[in-house]
Amino acid sequence: MLNNQPLSPHFGAELDAGIELLHCGDEAIEALKLLVAKEGVLVARNQSMTPAEQAAFAARLGELFPSPKPSETVPEGLIQIKADERSKGAAGTAWHTDVSSEARPPSISMLRMEVVPPVGGDTLFMDMRQVFSNLSAKMQDLLKQLSARHDPVGHYLYLSGQKALHELPSGHHPIVRQIPETGDVALYVNEGFTRGIDGLAESESKFLLRFLFDTIRASVPAQIRVKWQPDTIVFWDNRLVQHHAVFDYFPHRRLGYRATVRGEAPIAA
Repeated sequence: MLNNQPLSPHFGAELDAGIELLHCGDEAIEALKLLVAKEGVLVARNQSMTPAEQAAFAARLGELFPSPKPSETVPEGLIQIKADERSKGAAGTAWHTDVSSEARPPSISMLRMEVVPPVGGDTLFMDMRQVFSNLSAKMQDLLKQLSARHDPVGHYLYLSGQKALHELPSGHHPIVRQIPETGDVALYVNEGFTRGIDGLAESESKFLLRFLFDTIRASVPAQIRVKWQPDTIVFWDNRLVQHHAVFDYFPHRRLGYRATVRGEAPIAA
């Protein structure tokens, strides 16, 4: 049993103090995965571990996406998240879900911060179940019939220079997907990757996507804000939440490592 406290009335939770993730057995790992699928976001404080230990722990959650450029300091399966006094921007500063252009896009992402600015650098999360449920019944019915194209323009392999854009495939996914562990349904389009709606004219596609992106940005009640501390780990389920990294801490330093677990091919609601 993983004891936790809610972060908001509707989604997100923080694990109670005293839980040490590295000491979790297989049963606790399965409970952790289910809790992330239910809550969308799960915060664990005071989790001291090395990058190698994080990579090994993350591999217990499922198949990991490969690192863009593994090195002696960044083990396979991890991506370094870094900004400092030389950075003109930071990754993830728009609402998105990670690499949704993949045929089997991510389920869980696991981000651990080692260095955080004295203030700022928070991450916002948006519950796409709430966003979908707040749409009218007729709009929900329309969206359930549609799928969308997700292009790899924000893919970390493209942004890191490891792959050219044409080397990475686009994905076509239902606009409303179901989470198999819970039966929940969530809106599954994001401004970082979704570029067109299948079967619609370009003008119709742009109009509907703009409406959905505007609705997402305006859905303040469906948001939570996570404040980072050193050795904080946040797990989130890309199938049902989007996130936005706030770059408001220049010229201070922020350093962490992210692991991303491959999920199933999206299931239409």
